[in-house]
Amino acid sequence: MKATAIGHIIKPEDGGIHIQMNPTYWPGTLELDKFSHIIVLWWITGMDNDEARMHLQNYPPIEGAPLSGVFASRSPGRPTPIGMTTVKIVSIDSELHRIFIDQIDAIDGTPVVDIKPYIPFSDKVDRAKVPDWLKNNVPRYTDHPLD
Repeated sequence: MKATAIGHIIKPEDGGIHIQMNPTYWPGTLELDKFSHIIVLWWITGMDNDEARMHLQNYPPIEGAPLSGVFASRSPGRPTPIGMTTVKIVSIDSELHRIFIDQIDAIDGTPVVDIKPYIPFSDKVDRAKVPDWLKNNVPRYTDHPLD
């Protein structure tokens, strides 16, 4: 199995977080400017080793969270170290092949393996069930608390 880096996360000290796209893959961004948000799939840097890939349970970093399996959490240690973050597109610079975003929980230099447009009728789930320990978290892009 091979994952291809289509770009990298850049987090300059002065702000301006962006995805620096490999020019080869820039044509794949056609019409991306029509979306407000994207889902970024990224390789979890530093977790691509045998030990991290077998770390199958953890305590999520949320107060009151019980021991959970990696498939019931967003733990960075997992069999295939892929992270996922929904982000807001701030702007797109076609000349420099950059997609500026508002935030991401990946570190500077992290390889980006895919980008998908956020599509509300497909990606949003009303009344989704979550464990009690997640219900008090502040939603990032909505005013609606978890049901």
